[in-house]
Amino acid sequence: MIDTAARLKGYPVSLESELRDAANEHGYRIGPEQAAGWIFFRSASAPGEVALAATAAGMEGPFFLSVEHPGAAREIAAERAFPPAKGHAAALAFPDRASLFEGVRSVYRLSLSLPTLPYEQYLKETEHLGDTEADRIQKIRIGQNRFRDALLTYWHSCCPLTGISNPELLRASHIVPWADCESDEQRLDVHNGLLLSSLWDAAFDAGLVTFDEMGRAIASPRLCSNAAAELRMESAPPLSLTDEHRGRLKWHRDKVWQGGP
Repeated sequence: MIDTAARLKGYPVSLESELRDAANEHGYRIGPEQAAGWIFFRSASAPGEVALAATAAGMEGPFFLSVEHPGAAREIAAERAFPPAKGHAAALAFPDRASLFEGVRSVYRLSLSLPTLPYEQYLKETEHLGDTEADRIQKIRIGQNRFRDALLTYWHSCCPLTGISNPELLRASHIVPWADCESDEQRLDVHNGLLLSSLWDAAFDAGLVTFDEMGRAIASPRLCSNAAAELRMESAPPLSLTDEHRGRLKWHRDKVWQGGP
């Protein structure tokens, strides 16, 4: 773990401009504010503050990114640094400018899609609705749209199994189905979903495929050979999963997957 104490306490104009670009180009346009060697930024659309820091006057790195959003910080694949900015969940270290820019972009993307933002957006959009049948149908439609938007953001608008990125061919697949969820928060939780191409979605929804703890696809004995060939089961890459995904996929294996003969 890298010690963030190596960060500069004051920044030349050129370096501050580069750090501002790293934030501004990826959704964090409110700021900057400086304190204790960190340059702070916020977003009008994504929850949570970020702070950037450098260890040298040039752009040779390493650089630090401090993240307030605990879920986003947890999912970023970067070396941890310590301590983070005051009140933040974690700090991350990046060896160069390009990786820093990618780190900020990923934090913004995750902050938009991770709980509880989709649920909060849903509550705001449905606060004027009552409990008539028409209102309930509209709430479901709004919730499904929020869920799809969150999955598109989380999975980079691309099916992780096929690489398909045409929105018309992508489906927001619930792991625990909408009707079986215990609350709207669970229904709109990005960790309760996968962004799949239409054929993978149909197979997953029918229990003809599922995924193990490592994210590897498992075919049901009932999946015909032609379908397995179309899905390219043997070459499908493993999904990148969190523990939250794994818990729900266990439910899918137990309750939905057709694992019997």
